[in-house]
Amino acid sequence: MSSIAYLTNSSAHSGVGQYALELKKAWPDSGFHLREFSLQGTSLHIDGVQRTSIRSWPAGLGAKSIGWVRLGRRLPSLLTNEALVHATNQTLSFIKTSKPLVVTVHDIVEMLQPQDKMAFYVNRYLYSGIERAEHVMVVSEYTKKTVMDYYGLPGDNISVIYNGVNRAVFYPIEHFKETVGYKTLVRELGVTGKQPVILYVGSDHPRKNLPVALQAFAGLLPQYPQAVFLKVGAAGLPSGRAATLDTVDKLSIREHVKFIGDVSDERLNELYNSADVFVFPSRFEGFGMPPLQAMASGLPVVTANITSLPEVVGQAALMHDPDDVAAFTASMLEIIQRQDVADRLAQAGIAQAKKFSWEEAAKATAAVYRKYALL
Repeated sequence: MSSIAYLTNSSAHSGVGQYALELKKAWPDSGFHLREFSLQGTSLHIDGVQRTSIRSWPAGLGAKSIGWVRLGRRLPSLLTNEALVHATNQTLSFIKTSKPLVVTVHDIVEMLQPQDKMAFYVNRYLYSGIERAEHVMVVSEYTKKTVMDYYGLPGDNISVIYNGVNRAVFYPIEHFKETVGYKTLVRELGVTGKQPVILYVGSDHPRKNLPVALQAFAGLLPQYPQAVFLKVGAAGLPSGRAATLDTVDKLSIREHVKFIGDVSDERLNELYNSADVFVFPSRFEGFGMPPLQAMASGLPVVTANITSLPEVVGQAALMHDPDDVAAFTASMLEIIQRQDVADRLAQAGIAQAKKFSWEEAAKATAAVYRKYALL
């Protein structure tokens, strides 16, 4: 069986980390064995065993991206008989090897909308292998278009392979709100279980547009003064969390907003099953895992109508311009007040989510390997 160098560097709590994990779990009997090379902080692990490490550097020089570069330079010497190298996200494409390279690009937002000048130059280097890869896999038609436009790559060298959703993890829990588990959850969250619960999952990065979600939520309060907004996920950027808190305070809704950090997939599914509406006004998504998970769990979704999100949600969600606060508020109210609308969106979402399979993604990835692996 041929071995593939399967390069990873992200936590399973992140979208790109979840992609690498789920694709490997769903791997078919394809004639290829995935040998995982994981860049973790200051060490490089092969199939879970540490093989080499670097000394920590101080201050800004200790950034995780610098660590990836330092460890990445050691990786080629650790390759043995691998037939191909797969960088499972664009930040690993910089690694130079004599083996054929395929790269999965989730998004190139750091090229299109860089956080700052330094971040732009660092990511330009990390993404440098995109242009020289034998083949590029992308997670949406939108991402394909951005890669073609930015790098000038031909479309026939890019495959769209959608992410999947693990329906053994994200699914409607029958009569969940009648269970002891639900009662325990709402007690831990400090909610009564009787007021509307609006759920957002993601970081506080500016492109996620969380302030619009909060402003739209504030529009519910005149009719539902006990409503709760649950924000799930790490801040991502300290400045992003500061901006979120500033918005919360300006809207005077601090007592209505509850921050929850990263949680297990099982707990996240419980949260999807506990909420009344999932809101996601993101301005930029290469794919958008949270809306897909919410739909798979039977939670009605209200999301933005740009970038890749229409591809993911299809006709199964209510979509608006990401700046249209009033429209987001109106859609959330419609779902809360009309059970027929909530039920229709829930069923449509479950059906839409079934179109996205990790098993199919893994089969399509194996087909790309077969084209380029040195057998």
